[in-house]
Amino acid sequence: MIDAQNVKSMVEHWLKTPPNGYFSSSYGADVRNLLLRDLSTDSANALLKKLRADIPLLSQFSDSQLKIVTEEKGHDSLYVYLLIGAIQLTLGESKIETSDQDYYDVRAQ
Repeated sequence: MIDAQNVKSMVEHWLKTPPNGYFSSSYGADVRNLLLRDLSTDSANALLKKLRADIPLLSQFSDSQLKIVTEEKGHDSLYVYLLIGAIQLTLGESKIETSDQDYYDVRAQ
């Protein structure tokens, strides 16, 4: 019987495996790519779609049972989590980009 700990272990393995980490298989997660880009619904949905494709058991989970959520900490840190029912897995930290900053090119003439 598959229990919550088994599901958590499967997903943790998937998260640690780089995409195409196994010969002739696209299995694996590209979490760095998600965290280095501006976080959006599209990139989160793409990661969840790949997770469901790589671990078919998770295709039975609804969108409310399997989702990516964020939590803002401080002024410039955004923590990203994968929720599988009541299980919370930390995906990492992303920096919040502010568009109201002034940028200067010190090489400008």
